[in-house]
Amino acid sequence: MDYEDFIEGLKPVVENDNMTYEVKDGIFKKICTEAQSSEGTDIIQCIDKYLQSIKGLNNKKTIPTKSGKSQIYVWWNEGNDTISVRSVMSQSTKNEDSSSSPLNIEKVKQQAIGEGLENNWRQYADAFIQAVKKEYGIGTQIKDEPYILIIDEINRGNISKIFGELITLLEVDKRAGGEHPIKANLAYSNDENFSVPSNLYIIGTMNTTDRSVGHIDYAVRRRFAFYTLTANKDAIISYYDSLKQAENETKKIALDLFASISGFITKYISSEFEIDDIMIGHSYFMAKNMNSLKMKLQYEIIPLIKEYEKDGIITLKSEERKAFEEEWMNLF
Repeated sequence: MDYEDFIEGLKPVVENDNMTYEVKDGIFKKICTEAQSSEGTDIIQCIDKYLQSIKGLNNKKTIPTKSGKSQIYVWWNEGNDTISVRSVMSQSTKNEDSSSSPLNIEKVKQQAIGEGLENNWRQYADAFIQAVKKEYGIGTQIKDEPYILIIDEINRGNISKIFGELITLLEVDKRAGGEHPIKANLAYSNDENFSVPSNLYIIGTMNTTDRSVGHIDYAVRRRFAFYTLTANKDAIISYYDSLKQAENETKKIALDLFASISGFITKYISSEFEIDDIMIGHSYFMAKNMNSLKMKLQYEIIPLIKEYEKDGIITLKSEERKAFEEEWMNLF
């Protein structure tokens, strides 16, 4: 992913054979918004209140479009089921109170709570909803329940580039609800009030043997706590104990193999590496039967050890390694 996929970016939209570009929220922005948003009834009540404030043409307000590159007028004529909308750049020669892009109020409310869309003018509806939220501070409240975003293989992306200017907002005290909350001005939507809520937890997983782990710089490391999940014999035991039709002999060989390979890597590991960083994970030793375990050894574990040898992670002569391979295969 990149910033445009993770935070927000311009995405093509085809309507009536014409292609335009709209600002689309990414995964991270969506979950931040969800974690901060108040209940749906609150936004609906605020829309009704906002309509009263723009009742009549004389009380029309000028609000930014979702992209922030233009502005629109919005007003409401009492009794109408639509909101009057007109671009400030409109060259229409019709009456001043004419609206070329009316928004259905009920559909706007459904769009605001994520249960529908304003079919005709979705972008203008987004702009109106954002104006209401800004007017009444919706989105600054933190929900009680925690929200969790899990990023698998987090080290395979350029984290500093993906988060961009939001990297500072990850700090505990800089989040909404923290001691020193700050907000960012997003590049595409021009949203000046974006913040990361304190109830959002980000869990990133990575394989420490991957060379790409080096892409996690110190600026990123300062904003995360690190916890190592080591290869665990007890996990292998639990796996075989949970199988309804487990072969006892398979469990024994799996544990013997795990112990032998652990000892092998401990003995021949290069001084530049830690055993917990390169030890073959316990999932490699989990198999439903003897044949599956043998295939894992032959086509997954041994090839990985050969790669370790090529990269200098373990140091031994090829003859020594072949002797160990034969010893492991002879377990079956």
